[in-house]
Amino acid sequence: MTLFRNFAGAAIAAAILASPALAVDSGSVTFAQFTQQTSNKIAQYNAIAGGNSLTILESPVYFVVSAFGPIGFYPSTMTMSASSNAMVTSLGPQFQQLGWTGNIHFGNGANYLDVNFTNATFSFDGAGGSASMISTDPSNPISYTSNLLTLPDFDFRNFSLAFTGLTPAFTVAANGYGTPFNANVAGSFAGSVGEGPTGGVPEPSSWAMMLAGFGMVGFTARRRATMATVAS
Repeated sequence: MTLFRNFAGAAIAAAILASPALAVDSGSVTFAQFTQQTSNKIAQYNAIAGGNSLTILESPVYFVVSAFGPIGFYPSTMTMSASSNAMVTSLGPQFQQLGWTGNIHFGNGANYLDVNFTNATFSFDGAGGSASMISTDPSNPISYTSNLLTLPDFDFRNFSLAFTGLTPAFTVAANGYGTPFNANVAGSFAGSVGEGPTGGVPEPSSWAMMLAGFGMVGFTARRRATMATVAS
């Protein structure tokens, strides 16, 4: 049974590490991804004066390295702080909120990855149950720093965050901004050398399947940790 569990966990991790599905630029290399360690809704979207904010406070995640560093997944914490003063606009079956600026940090006694970004886009599905934040604007480049990874001098950087299980469901308030919710989150970070952006923004509905795959990695890792504790 132990051999089967280890094989299953390795297969799941290998499939995710080998897949470029989370990159929003078809010419990019997805070098890092993350998933929550628990099922808690770690992301808080709130109303602030003249806009909205997004906050994640020292939440346990698995930081998954797929390129430019020691490949594997690492227990880490995630902190995020971002805000936008833009109103929510309707795009047919979806809603969109532009102008998101902020910081994302992963660490566990070291700087796994620090991300600063401006003018990212938050997209919400029409039912308000899922959302994605994408940064693909070359005029507002992202900065990456890391003590774990050896990152090249990217010509273009992008990231994708997926939010699922929005509670309560997202709606637009009378003032034109979004209403508060909590959510689960997963995502990826990518960059390209010698190529510009060529891909489109993934639909929020497609992120649910990706998040489920990340959840399997988290489950496998937690199961391994539990078995190791019992064995010792």
